[in-house]
Amino acid sequence: MRSRRADGRLTTPDLVALGGGAACVLAGIVLVAFVSGFAATLVGTCPLGLGGIAFVSLAFLLVGESEDRNYGRRR
Repeated sequence: MRSRRADGRLTTPDLVALGGGAACVLAGIVLVAFVSGFAATLVGTCPLGLGGIAFVSLAFLLVGESEDRNYGRRR
């Protein structure tokens, strides 16, 4: 298990996942909004999906880690 900060803030790997997800979503929005054509729409949806996966994965990771910490306190 990864170590958490004592103040509960995000660690560097969490921030990297958050930033990568945000960059993917932004790139997808730019491709879909400003580049015309069917291929651009297809290519633009891939970064949007990857960004969504990164956000959901990070949320599940943070919830799981908080449950592990809570379980460790009770034991």
